[in-house]
Amino acid sequence: MDRVSQLWRLRRRARRGVFCMALFCMTMAVLYTLCAENSVPVTDAIFGVRARTRAQPRAHSIVKVIRGAGGSKPMYVDPQKLPGVIPGDPQKPIPVLSSLNYSVEASQKQQHSGSKEKERHGLLAWLLVRPLRRALETILGARRGDGQNLDDFFILKGEAGVIWNDETSSSMLSKRLKKVVQNYKAMNKYGVTFSNPEGGRRQQKLSGPRLLCQLKDTVKMTTLTPDMDPFTKFPWASQLPAQPLTSTIGPFKTCAVVSSAGSMRKSGLGKEIDAHDAVVRFNAAPTTGFERDVGSKTTVRLINSQVMASEHHFLSSSLYSSGTLVAWDPAPFSSDLNEWYNRTDYPIFQQYQRYRRLHPQQLFFILHPSMQWQLWKRIQENMAEPIQKNPPSSGLLGTVLMMSLCDVVHVYEFLPSRRRTELCHYYQNFKDAACTMGAYHPLMYEKNLVKRMNKGSDQDIYNFGRVTLPGFNTFDCTHTSNFSHF
Repeated sequence: MDRVSQLWRLRRRARRGVFCMALFCMTMAVLYTLCAENSVPVTDAIFGVRARTRAQPRAHSIVKVIRGAGGSKPMYVDPQKLPGVIPGDPQKPIPVLSSLNYSVEASQKQQHSGSKEKERHGLLAWLLVRPLRRALETILGARRGDGQNLDDFFILKGEAGVIWNDETSSSMLSKRLKKVVQNYKAMNKYGVTFSNPEGGRRQQKLSGPRLLCQLKDTVKMTTLTPDMDPFTKFPWASQLPAQPLTSTIGPFKTCAVVSSAGSMRKSGLGKEIDAHDAVVRFNAAPTTGFERDVGSKTTVRLINSQVMASEHHFLSSSLYSSGTLVAWDPAPFSSDLNEWYNRTDYPIFQQYQRYRRLHPQQLFFILHPSMQWQLWKRIQENMAEPIQKNPPSSGLLGTVLMMSLCDVVHVYEFLPSRRRTELCHYYQNFKDAACTMGAYHPLMYEKNLVKRMNKGSDQDIYNFGRVTLPGFNTFDCTHTSNFSHF
């Protein structure tokens, strides 16, 4: 065998080895991306940010999002000081993903950098041909063509521009979101047994005043107190407020409900929001760094049990130390307190006790689970199709809570304004239409209900994302004639 032939064979083996190694590495990267939900940096590097944010993760998985630069050990980050970092809600099919270095400020810098396209598409987008790349993105639920066009859910209202269509239904959703919503409609984790003579369909569309009176008469704002069973037998029950929330704070004249929607960004509504007598915020939504758009006052913060139990550093973060805290946890449809106590979604009662020991002077209430399901029934009764058998969103719960405490309630960006966007939260750069339309929560139907009850103008919705709702104590529902003052 001559020397040339031997060199040729060695080169051929080397090329085969390199090719096999590259194929192996790419295969392992794909498997790691598909199987390890905590691989946010890896997913971004291989498929790009957009592919990762379009992916459809498992509904009940916990997503770790705070990682150090040197490994996977979680790092403490105060959400108030670094508002771009917040873990997602594992009960929602679209979690909020982030990393320590993926803050709002960093993303804004990326928009003007020359590496924008490389970051957006990822390494795999440059190495694979387009058909194979699309096939892989389809496996991840990341096909770009399946994005939801938010314009489909708005109607033209003359000089008011385009506003939310209160007849929005699941038939208007994209294929991807429609499948997600249908899956949640098929689930019945909380044992919902609701039915009505109309078979789940309303007989007629109620007017705004009638809807308001329906809420006032049937949705009771109740919080847990030490004299309720089974808490009477627990020594820690003394940590619960002796009086319900509605007897402890308020009443207020004007209140602001500040949603965490991405359309709050660049709204310039901060001063207007802070001018209210009381302001309610949700979960880990920060104010520091966003005062111009969302204000700085916090009177009430409504938090779900997942926030209390997750990596939000609930027990130590300064974000939760101001104002009154109100917590809630999805409970069985029966709202039986004994049953709920033994099967909470997250350890709300354990975390409540720990927090109260650290902050004994701060007002901290827990919503009675009956309230969320009373509200759910009103949504279902007034929709023309079955809704998800899951509790309403924190946004609607907070709105009804403030209607029980205030004379006038202004809700900001619950109905999207002209700034409408697929951006999920104003403090993060994560986009998905599911954040506007809902998936786990019946958010789309909640928006329909709020639009019908709005007492403000369509111009207010279009320009400011502001809905005006009257407090329950400001109107009398005993006679139909009393509706005229609306």
